[in-house]
Amino acid sequence: MKCWRKYKDRRVMLEKLKSLNYPGKIYLIIFLCVATLISLISVYNIQSPSGNRPYLFIFWDTFLAWVPVGIAVILDLLFCYTRKKIRAVLIIFVGASWFFFFPNAPYLVTDLLHVFARYSFDPDKRFWADLVFWQHLFTIFTIAILGLLLGSFSLFSVQNLMRISFGVIASWIFVIFVLLLSSFGIYIGRFVRWNSWDVIMRPGYILKELFIMLTDTSKQSHIFTFCKFMFMVLIISYVLFYVITRVRKL
Repeated sequence: MKCWRKYKDRRVMLEKLKSLNYPGKIYLIIFLCVATLISLISVYNIQSPSGNRPYLFIFWDTFLAWVPVGIAVILDLLFCYTRKKIRAVLIIFVGASWFFFFPNAPYLVTDLLHVFARYSFDPDKRFWADLVFWQHLFTIFTIAILGLLLGSFSLFSVQNLMRISFGVIASWIFVIFVLLLSSFGIYIGRFVRWNSWDVIMRPGYILKELFIMLTDTSKQSHIFTFCKFMFMVLIISYVLFYVITRVRKL
C-alpha cells in the first residue's frame, strides 16, 4: 500500500512538472548556461590598449541576472513539492524575492552605454570603421540580449504559475505590472545606483527618496521617457519569447 502511494505521489509530481514545461525548461537553462559562458569569455578577452580588461564588472552583473532564473526554478519546485498551506506562504516570500531581483536581468541592456564610455575613439574620425570598436559593441550587445533572454525565461516561468493559479487574464496583467515596475527599477539602478538588496537593508530611506524623486517635477519627464522606451524593449522581447516558446510547446 505504501509503495503504491509513493508511486502515485511520484506520478502526480511528474505530471505537475510536465505542466510547468519540464523538461523543456531544463534544455533552455542549459542553452542559457552555454550562451553565458561564451559571452563572458568574449567579455574577458577584450583588452584596452593599456592591457586592462574594461568590462570585468559585467561578470557580477551577469551573476545578478541569473538570480531571478534560479528563484523561478525554486518557485516551480515549491509549487510541485509542498503542501497547499505551506506552499502559499513560501511562494509569497520567494516570489517577492524574485520580483525584487528580476530587474537585474534586463538591466544588462543598459550596459551598452559602457562601450561609448570606455572605448577610446576620436569623434573626428570614422571610428566605426575600426573593427575593435565593433568587437566591443557586439560583445556587450550579446550580453544585453542574454539579459533579455534570462529575464524573459524567468518571467515566462512565473507567469505560467500565475496562469495555473489565477487564469490567463490575471497572468498577463501580472506580466504588464512586473515589466512596468521593472522599467522603473532599471532606471533606479542605472541613474540612482540603488541595488535590489537596498529594499531590505534600507526600506525607510528608499521610500523617502522615492517620494522625493517622484514628486520632483524636474525629474518626472526624464523618468517617464526612459521608462517608456525600456518598457517597449521589455514587452517586445518578452512577447517574442512567449510566442516562440508556446509555439514549440516546451
